[in-house]
Amino acid sequence: MMVAAGMVLAAGAARGATNQARYYAHKTVEDREGVIAPWYPGLNGQCDLRVRIAAETLKRYPWTTTNNAIAAYPHYVFTSKWQIDKDGRIKPIDPGDWMNGDLGQRATSVLNGFVDYYRYTGDPAAIAHVTYMADYIIDHCVTPDDHPWPGLFVSVPTQGKAYHKANPHGMIQLDLVGSTGEGLLRAYQLTGNTRWLEAAKHWADLLAAHCNLDPNADPWPRYAKDARFQNKQTGGVVLILRFLDEVIRLGYTGQDNAIVAARDAGRRYLREKLLPAWWVFDTWARYFWDWDHTAMGAFIPSEAARYMMECKADFPNWRYDARNILTLLLNRTSVNPGSRSDVYSGAWAYPECVQCCGRSLWYSPIITAPTFAQYAVETGDGLCRELAYRQMVLQTYDVHETGVTEDSIDGGIVVNGDWFNIAHPLPLRFMLAAIGWLPEELGASRENHIVRSTAVVNSVNYGDGRIEYATFDAPPSTITVLRLAFAPKKVTADGKKLSRRQDTDANGYTVKQLPNGDAIVTLRHDGAKRIVIDGDDPQQVVHADKLAYEGEWKKESDLRVTEVAGAAVSATFSGNQVRLIGRAEPTGGLADVYVDGVKQLVHADCWNPSPRGGQVLYYRNGLTNGTHELRVVARGERNPYAKGNRIGVEGVQFSNADKACNYPSGTGPLGTQRMIFGYTDRKPIVDAAGNEWLPGTEFVVRSGGDSDSVATWWRSSVTNQISNTTEAELYRYGVHAPQFWVNVTVGPGTYRLKLKFAERRGENDPKRRPMTILVNGQPVSEGLDVAARAGGLHSAFDLDIPDVRPSHGVIEVRLTAPGGEAILQALEVVPRGNDSAGKPERR
Repeated sequence: MMVAAGMVLAAGAARGATNQARYYAHKTVEDREGVIAPWYPGLNGQCDLRVRIAAETLKRYPWTTTNNAIAAYPHYVFTSKWQIDKDGRIKPIDPGDWMNGDLGQRATSVLNGFVDYYRYTGDPAAIAHVTYMADYIIDHCVTPDDHPWPGLFVSVPTQGKAYHKANPHGMIQLDLVGSTGEGLLRAYQLTGNTRWLEAAKHWADLLAAHCNLDPNADPWPRYAKDARFQNKQTGGVVLILRFLDEVIRLGYTGQDNAIVAARDAGRRYLREKLLPAWWVFDTWARYFWDWDHTAMGAFIPSEAARYMMECKADFPNWRYDARNILTLLLNRTSVNPGSRSDVYSGAWAYPECVQCCGRSLWYSPIITAPTFAQYAVETGDGLCRELAYRQMVLQTYDVHETGVTEDSIDGGIVVNGDWFNIAHPLPLRFMLAAIGWLPEELGASRENHIVRSTAVVNSVNYGDGRIEYATFDAPPSTITVLRLAFAPKKVTADGKKLSRRQDTDANGYTVKQLPNGDAIVTLRHDGAKRIVIDGDDPQQVVHADKLAYEGEWKKESDLRVTEVAGAAVSATFSGNQVRLIGRAEPTGGLADVYVDGVKQLVHADCWNPSPRGGQVLYYRNGLTNGTHELRVVARGERNPYAKGNRIGVEGVQFSNADKACNYPSGTGPLGTQRMIFGYTDRKPIVDAAGNEWLPGTEFVVRSGGDSDSVATWWRSSVTNQISNTTEAELYRYGVHAPQFWVNVTVGPGTYRLKLKFAERRGENDPKRRPMTILVNGQPVSEGLDVAARAGGLHSAFDLDIPDVRPSHGVIEVRLTAPGGEAILQALEVVPRGNDSAGKPERR
C-alpha cells in the first residue's frame, strides 16, 4: 500500500486531467486553478460573441432567386451544405436529394434560435429570418391531400429535387415534426402570423389521430411513412410532447380533446416505459436523421431532462431522473478511443455519440450544457452548475470573427465545414439558452438583455435607461430574467407599479446587484404583458437630428429616412459598444455598415413584415474602449420580400462603461460527492447516516467505438452477504474494466477520498485481481488485490486517501489491472475539515 497519512496529492502531477495547448480555434487560457478560462477579452464575453457571429453569418447568407429555386430565400432555408473560406465568403452547396434531409433539424434551430435572439437583442432581422423559414415550410414542405398524413411537414425530405417542393416520399420523422411544430408556434407568438398557428394545429390533429392510446403500446412510431431505418420511437417522444403541450396551452385541444389524450399517452410512455430503462443503450437515441442512430446521443437526453423539469407534477422523480440521464451521456459517449472524450482543462468534451464524429467534441456539450445549467438553477446543484459553466467556456473556443468555426478539439474542422446547421443555427439557439440560465457567469457585462422568459417576447425596445417589452401572453408563473447595466428604479406591468421583493412567489421583481454595476433582474408578471423598466443606464444616445448625414435624407418626425444609394449616416462615439437604432418595415431596404472605416461582413436589412420602431438595426460590441466611428451607407437595394429601399434611422446608442463581471475563477462544488457504480435504480441509495449515493456515471472507459459503456457495469445486485460493513448496499454493484478513470469535478481545496471495493469474481475469473490506482497521475496503490486485503470474496474493503488537491479543477481516480480487470464499487469525495459534508455547494 502506498497511501501515507498526510500525503498530499496535488496539481502538477505526471498524469491527471487532460490538457492541451490549443482547443478548437484558439490557444488555451486557464485560470489560477488550471481550469479553462475565456480566450476572448471583450467586455461582452465569449458566449455573447458566439451569439453575434452565429446571427450575423445567417443574416449575410447568399439568397436564391426564382431561377434556381422554387422561391427566393437565403440558401440555408434549402440546404445545410455549405463552404466558407478564411475571409468569411460563403458558398452554398446543393445537397442533392438525400442530404437535404436535415430540414427539420435546421428549421428547429432557426425558428427557436431567432425567436430567442429577438428577445435578447431587439434585432428585427430575427423576425425576417423566422418568416423565411416558416413560410417555406408551410408553402412547400407539406404532404398532399391524398397522403395518409395529409398536410403534414415532410421533416426529412430525402427524395425529390433540392431547392424545390419537399417530396412526400422522403422520410417524415415524427419527433422532428414535433420540434419544428413547437418552433412554428413560437414564431406565431412572435409575429402574430395565424397561418403558422393553423398549420401547427393541423399537425397536432394528425399526431392525435395516429396515436395508439393502448397503455401497453408505443404511442407513435419514429416515422409517419416510408421509413428507411428502424421504425421505433423512443426518447424522441418528448419532442412530440413539447409540441402538443404548447398547442394545448394556446387553447386548442382537438376534437373531443384528442390532442390531450395523445399527449397523456406520450407522457405515460415516457414515465412508465422509458424512464425505468433510463440506462438502456437506445432509450435516448434515434434523433439524428441520416442513420439508424440506435445509440444514446446528445439531443434527446437533454430534451427529456428539460421536459421533466418543466412538467414536475407529472414526473415526481424528475430530480433524479434528469440528473441520471444527463450525466449518463458523459459516460456513454466516452468509449471510443478515437474520440478521446474526456475532461480537458477541467471541462467535459464529448462527441455526438459513440459512433460519431471523431475528434469533434464540440456540439454535444453545446446542446447539453444549458440543460445542466437549468437543472442547477432548479435544484441548487453546484456540480451541474460547474459542469455547465466549464463546458460553455471550452466550446466557445471554436469561433472566428469571419464565421469560420473549428469543431475539432485539436484545431481544424470535422463537421462544421459541411453542416451549416451545426456550425451556426444550432449554436445560436443553445448559446442563448445557456446565457439565460447562467446570466451572471456567461452574460454580457454593461449591456441590457432579456436573457430568459417563460413567455414569448414579441416586442422590445432597449432604450437609454428604459427597457420596454411585451410578451404574447402572461399566464400564471410568467417569469422574465434580465441582465441589465443598471438596477431598476421603477418597474411597471400594464401601467401598474411592481414592487421589489425577496422572491418571485407573487408578482414583483428581485434584483441581484453585481459588483460592476450590473444587475440580474427577475420579474414575475402574471396577467400583465407590457413591462417598462426605468433606471440610470450608463448607455448614451445620439438622436437622429445630431448625427452626420451625406446625400439625400428626409425628416419624418424623429426619424431620418433615405432610399438613395450612397446616402450615408455616421456617428463618432467613445465606448466599447454601439447600436444603430431605427425602423424596420415592409418597405425597408439594405445598407452597408462600416466600423472605424472597415466594412463589416454583415449588412443592415430594414425589412420587416410589419412596422417596428426603436429596433436595433445593427450592433457591435467587444470593441476596445476608445473613440470609434460607425458609418451606414444605403445601398438603394432591397431583399426580395421588401417593397422599398427605405433606411429609417432614429439614433445611435453607445456605452463606455468598462467593468466586467462574468467568467469567475476558482469556482466549483465544495461539498461531498458520493457515487455508486453500476447502480441503475432511479432513486439514490441512502446510507444509515441519511446520505444519498447517486449512480456513478462521470467516468471514462474506453471499451470500443461501437460498444455500450453500461456493459462494464455490474448492474445486478450481489445476493451474497457482504461482510466487514454495516452498509452492504454500497458494495453490491460496481464497474469492471481493464482500465477506467473517474473525473470528479470539484472546487479548490483539499479532499479526502474513500474508494469502496468488494471482490465479486466468479469461479472462472483469475484468482487474483492486482490493480494499480493513481490519483491525479500519482500512484497511491500498486498490486492491490481486494479479496486479499478484505479477507475474501464479498467482503468490503475501503481505501482511504486522506489529502488530495484537484488538478485543473478535477480529481482523477484511475484504476488499471494489466492482463485483468480493475473494479470499483463506490467512491466518496469529502472536503477536508468537513467529513460529514452534505449537499454540494458552488462556492
